[in-house]
Amino acid sequence: MDKAHANTIAISKILDKLNVRPLKVGKSKALYKSPICKENGPSFWVYKDNEWYDYSLSTGGRLTDLAQRYLKFSGENDTLIDALRWIENMASDAFAYPQISKDAYEPNKGQPTLIIRNVGDIRFTALIRYLEERKIPLTLAQRFMREVKVFNKKTGKTFLALGVKNENGGYELKNQVFSGFIRPRTITFIRGIKPRPQSIHIVKDMFDYMSLLQELAFKVWEHDTIVLNAHSCAQLAEPYIKNYGYKTMYSWMDNDYHGHRATSILNSFTKNQPGLLHLKMNRFYTDHLSVNDWHRRKRDPAQ
Repeated sequence: MDKAHANTIAISKILDKLNVRPLKVGKSKALYKSPICKENGPSFWVYKDNEWYDYSLSTGGRLTDLAQRYLKFSGENDTLIDALRWIENMASDAFAYPQISKDAYEPNKGQPTLIIRNVGDIRFTALIRYLEERKIPLTLAQRFMREVKVFNKKTGKTFLALGVKNENGGYELKNQVFSGFIRPRTITFIRGIKPRPQSIHIVKDMFDYMSLLQELAFKVWEHDTIVLNAHSCAQLAEPYIKNYGYKTMYSWMDNDYHGHRATSILNSFTKNQPGLLHLKMNRFYTDHLSVNDWHRRKRDPAQ
C-alpha cells in the first residue's frame, strides 16, 4: 500500500476499528476523544474531506499522519513504512475489534452477576469443538484450563465455559459466544521448567500461550510466562517481574489498539528496570490480530 492509497481510506473507518466512536456528528465534521494523546475533554475533529485536527496538540493532517502519531503515542515504531503497514492491517475486513459479551461481570457494581457452580475436567462437546476451532489440542488445554459451570444471576441461566484460574482465585471465562470473568481479575503466572530463567514471556490470554507452546515448543516451556487474561491487566504484571533478575521480556500482544496500549505500558516499565530488554514479538504476525489467529492460519491456511 502506498501513501496516496492509504490516504483514501476513511479516517472514521480506522477510528471505528479502534473502538473510538464519534461524540458529536455535524454536516461537515465529527468530534472524537483523541486517540493520540491524553486530554481533559474531546478535541479531535475529523472533517468531511477526510482530514483531521487535534486542537489539544494543535496539529492535524491525513490518515498517514494520524497513523504515525498513533504509533508514536502507543510506543511503537512510527516511520511512514510502519504507518502504511499498520493502515493496511487495520483497513482489512478480516481485522475486527474483539467484542466482549454484555454478560461479563463488571467490577464495583454491586454483587457479582456470575457465580461458579462447579469446576472440573473439560468434557462438554461444544467446548471441545471450540478448542478445535482455536487449533488447541484437548490434551494441552486440560493442563491449563478447566470446565466451569457458571450461574448468571441476572438471566437466571446456567452455562459452561473454559476457565483459567488467576493468581487471586478468580477465573477468566470463554466459550464460543461468551467472554467474561469471575472476580477478582488479574494475571495467571506460569513457572517455566528451568530454575530462575533469564527470560519471561507476556501473552494476552491462555489461547495465545497454548498457541506459542505448539509453535515454539521448549523455547517457551523453559521460561516463565505471565498470561495477562486481558490487555487491561498489563500494569498488574510489574510486581511479578521487578527485581527478579530477568534479562529479556518477550511481549506477544494483539495488533490492535488495546494490544498497542498494553505493549506501551510494558515498555514504560522496562525502561525503569535496568538490564531488562523488551522484545515486541507482534512484528512476527503483523498480518494477524493475535498469536492464536496467526497459529490458526498456519495450521489451516484456508481459514
